[in-house]
Amino acid sequence: IVLAGVVIITGCFSYYQEAKSSKIMESFKNLVPQQALVVRDGEKKSINAEEVVAGDLVEVKGGDRIPADLRIISAHGCKVDNSSLTGESEPQTRTPDFSNDNPLETRNIAFFSTNCVEGTARGIVINTGDRTVMCRIATFA
Repeated sequence: IVLAGVVIITGCFSYYQEAKSSKIMESFKNLVPQQALVVRDGEKKSINAEEVVAGDLVEVKGGDRIPADLRIISAHGCKVDNSSLTGESEPQTRTPDFSNDNPLETRNIAFFSTNCVEGTARGIVINTGDRTVMCRIATFA
């Protein structure tokens, strides 16, 4: 009887954990941007964000959601909202200048699913999909 109780409790706990993980992953679908403006073969193209690949040159402007982890190569007054990633409430300036060894602290990287709140920037895609910082953090949740 004790063994049956332990099995039932373990099963209920496993179900709860699986349901919680499913809800978290479902919420991340809402963070994925729909479109991205990329420069390929010298032409600007609006493509589905899922089609962005490492090495693409991406342009973002105020109001855009970042489609992948980007290394910023040019920026004009660009600020991003990293609150979903770091909890930092103030928008963070993004520039091409390397400023810190910690990727979460440096100013030359913009992260997947964060928002560009003002200005413009161009960046080269360094991570997509499960390799982005946001997805790696979500995996540990």
